[in-house]
Amino acid sequence: MDKIKKWYRSVPIWLAFFLFALAGLGASAFFANRVTGAKYYELVQLKDSAAVIAPGAFVDLQKGEGYTKAPDVTYSIAESENRYQYWVELESELPQNVKVAYQYTMTQAKVVPFLIYATGLLLAAILFWFTKLRKPLLMLESASERIAENELDFPLDYPGRDEMARLCAAFERMRSALDENNRRMLRMIDEQHQLNDAYTHDLRTPIAVLKGYTDMLSRYVPVGRIPEEEVLDTVRTMSAQVERLERFVNSMNTAQRLGDVELHPEEVPAEELASGMRETAEILGEGRNIAVDVVVDVAEDTLNIDAGAVNEVYENLLSNALRFAELKANVSLEASGDRLILRVTDDGPGFTERELVTASNPYYSGKKGDAEHFGLGLYICRTLCEKHGGSLTLENSPEGGGRVTAEFAMTPQIKK
Repeated sequence: MDKIKKWYRSVPIWLAFFLFALAGLGASAFFANRVTGAKYYELVQLKDSAAVIAPGAFVDLQKGEGYTKAPDVTYSIAESENRYQYWVELESELPQNVKVAYQYTMTQAKVVPFLIYATGLLLAAILFWFTKLRKPLLMLESASERIAENELDFPLDYPGRDEMARLCAAFERMRSALDENNRRMLRMIDEQHQLNDAYTHDLRTPIAVLKGYTDMLSRYVPVGRIPEEEVLDTVRTMSAQVERLERFVNSMNTAQRLGDVELHPEEVPAEELASGMRETAEILGEGRNIAVDVVVDVAEDTLNIDAGAVNEVYENLLSNALRFAELKANVSLEASGDRLILRVTDDGPGFTERELVTASNPYYSGKKGDAEHFGLGLYICRTLCEKHGGSLTLENSPEGGGRVTAEFAMTPQIKK
């Protein structure tokens, strides 16, 4: 039975309707033939009764007996088993009571087959509706109502390979895309709130410092109560805070522009990418006196990626690891299926439980936060990975230290 259901759900709609109609016509033909045969037998019986009533209706050749035919009545003659039977030929010459019954039976013989065929086709259409169309259409109607109410977290699964199954699959893809867009929009709104909170928090301190120094200078400089050297120190401090505000504004522009970044994947030689990563690791490692080991395990000759985005993620991750590393950092690059996986590990203190969740948020600077770092590195990496069809994962290495894994889709569905 399951095999029959599976086959039936794979049959095209036009073929299923044709089969139902054919079955309905076949069954109707069978019953119509039986009914028509029965009615015509009744007509023969009625003519028989008229022939028996008429005098001299039969001539028995075996006995040589005969009777005189009824006058002024037209007969036809048929031979059966050496016996001639005279039939009343014209309906108008039948007796009145037989004529009424004859006309009624003839009407039935003509109309009943049409009703049987119509009923058969109607039943075939009803069965076709309930077995082929009703369930998927009800599913689509229910799904459209739920989507209209902004309820997108539900599956639309209709098995089969016919047109209705393909329609449900297309509707499911649309629902999934709407759900993903809705989640992305909510995530963007949440990230914007985080950015706004970070802006407010990080701007508050330098503004408070500048305000305090400004009040102090405006109050005491005119009366000469502050030595010139202290005034110059205060001005230098204020200048440093202004520079920090400028860098912060630049970082704000960087964070805002991330949403507008468009990636353009293309075929990139794997060896060229690996060579550039080794060179970057050597330069950054020597500058901090930390050994960087780069391991590349890529069998493909070319990779379908946005090289700029991958390199930017790599440089941010490596720079971040070198900030926390004690003696060394490890980098691995591998291709697995349609994914390019980049891992950067350091031998530093690793992530705290809170940092595993919040370290990739904007303006999170961690334990070694300073004026030069605004905590955008991991946020930029996460955003670029997601735009490249991948993800960013933070964890602690079993050997100690932090480990960050960046994944990129090599045939990416670029997110805008």
